[in-house]
Amino acid sequence: MYRTMIVDDDFLVRSYLKQLDAWEKAGYEITADVRDGEEALHAVREQAPDVIVTDISMPLMDGIELIRKVREMGLSAYIIVLSCHDDFNYVKEAMRLGANEYVLKNSLDEDSLFEVLKNAEHHMNSLKKRNSEEERTKKLIEAGSQSLKIRFFNEIVAGDMSSKEREERRIEAGIKGKYINSAVVNMFIPAWMVIKDSQSPAESEQYAAGFIERLSAQLQMLLGEEHSRAETVSLGGGIFCCFLDLSDLSRSSVMKQKLTSVASACFKCCREEIFDYDIAVSNICIGEGGIRQAYQQARETIKLSFYEDRDILYFDSQKTIGTKMPECAQELLNHVRDYAAGRKEKEMKEEFFRVIEACRETRTDPKIIFRWIRKLDTAVGTEHSQEELFKLTHVDQLSDIFKDYRSRIFLGTGKKVPENAGTQTRQAVQYIREHFKEQIGLQEVADAVGLNFAYPSYLFKQEMGIGFSGFLLELRVEYAKDLLKNTSYKIKDVAVESGFNDYHYFSKAFKRLNGVSPAEYRRKF
Repeated sequence: MYRTMIVDDDFLVRSYLKQLDAWEKAGYEITADVRDGEEALHAVREQAPDVIVTDISMPLMDGIELIRKVREMGLSAYIIVLSCHDDFNYVKEAMRLGANEYVLKNSLDEDSLFEVLKNAEHHMNSLKKRNSEEERTKKLIEAGSQSLKIRFFNEIVAGDMSSKEREERRIEAGIKGKYINSAVVNMFIPAWMVIKDSQSPAESEQYAAGFIERLSAQLQMLLGEEHSRAETVSLGGGIFCCFLDLSDLSRSSVMKQKLTSVASACFKCCREEIFDYDIAVSNICIGEGGIRQAYQQARETIKLSFYEDRDILYFDSQKTIGTKMPECAQELLNHVRDYAAGRKEKEMKEEFFRVIEACRETRTDPKIIFRWIRKLDTAVGTEHSQEELFKLTHVDQLSDIFKDYRSRIFLGTGKKVPENAGTQTRQAVQYIREHFKEQIGLQEVADAVGLNFAYPSYLFKQEMGIGFSGFLLELRVEYAKDLLKNTSYKIKDVAVESGFNDYHYFSKAFKRLNGVSPAEYRRKF
């Protein structure tokens, strides 16, 4: 139903029009009838009608002024002017201002109104189709323009163009800045590789286009007519660059202020997005090759976000990214098999964190660290997925990698947790697996999962099919069996390493669960 508003100061005219059946037959619904242009304008803002039927001569605000204001608001409502024979000059003005049709009041009846309404419907459908085609054409033009801009900036930072080619491509892409003096703001979504796996390519492109549109609007508010000097493009992989042209500015202080303002606008826009961004800013680089230099500075600086927590990182020539792992990383690779086989958790932990601190000092490129972790995985027979590594966006998170090694290499697992077990039971099991070497009891487990003292035992019995004490004992004995098979530790040391303070209790418990003593078990292997 087309939402329709009737505007006429004559109550009888409004009443007559409303009672005609032609509205409903033609698919129209009268949602408001008002007395003059002022009331109509207020109702238009609230309802945004599809059709406005208005008289010309009215008090306070006449139909001519109403039409003018409606069109100034940018509304595309179909406007039908009601006129008398002597209103023709007003009608011409109404049509000039944007009215779509005029109808003589004394000629309106069921049949003539139905004809007018069907004609209006045809016009609105045609307009809708034309607007849709224009919008599609506009989007295609914008997409083509964005592709040309991406190609221009990709080629310019690659240094593949002559001065002549550069100017031709710049004009072809509709880029106004000449980029003699340049700076670059690099915005990067560190979790992009994980995010993109949850999106279709179309959704990723749609997000990128929307982000560029939102950022461009932010920069337009900041720079006004100069906003075209800041071109923002998506370079793929969660990377967005704002290329800032400062060629028209001569004073370095003014250029720096402009760059700082643009970087702040980028930061504000990024903080309003659904994803977290890292932001890095280049120096102001002079000359035709400056834009390439600025891009490289911003690209290198963004890597520092793995080590630093500042909102915006500015290029500093003293802070460089390390291009190789520290020497102690190779030492750990040489020893890690022995640590795993000998159950030397403490030694591996100390060396692992020594490597991480050395990486922190030299600001080693995160990609190089990830490749090193892959080598560790190969050495000890574990595997971290690409997704797990991509989730590491800060150096402090590397401690999680050692936790993984600890649980996969050095800790027993005990009885498998049933699929229907609740969250608190799973949390309790995880806590026990991580702390079984310590002297823990029900109280520690209860505190860890936020339950009262008696409840963990009840949960274990219900969901694990074994009590807390039984689960803890089996876990410790399982770990002891592994030590007996794979190390040369003395049996008393095996007991201590497995969480048993009493050697005699360990021996009895071990034989009860395995049918042989610890010494006999070792001889079998």
